[in-house]
Parts: sequence; C-alpha cells; structure tokens
Amino acid sequence: MAKRVKVDCRKYPSEKGCTITISGSVDEVVELGWLHAKVHHAHKDEEEKGLKDWIRSNAEAAND
Repeated sequence: MAKRVKVDCRKYPSEKGCTITISGSVDEVVELGWLHAKVHHAHKDEEEKGLKDWIRSNAEAAND
C-alpha cells in the first residue's frame, strides 16, 4: 500500500482563505494540488514545475 501524504491549504495564506486538505499518494497529491492551485488560486502554467516541487517538499504524512 502506498504511503499517504497530505497538504492543507489552511496552513498557507491565500486571498480566498482556502480550507481544502488533499490527501493520497505523493504523486496524486502533487498533481491534484497543482490543479487546485491553478484553478482556485489562479497560478499560471509557467509556475507548474515550481509549485509541484513545493507541494512535494511540503507534503506531510497523513495519519490515517
């Protein structure tokens, strides 16, 4: 079974005050986190690699 990780928007400031938490395998969280950042936080396509790297390095163990 794949190790589960999470990212929690509540820990990072945003104009929207986002409360989303995404959990799953590292690859799932990175991809979904990027899509969430792009669609809901208006990040641009040219930020994809940097944001995916940031999400990967900031993902925490999901305790479930």
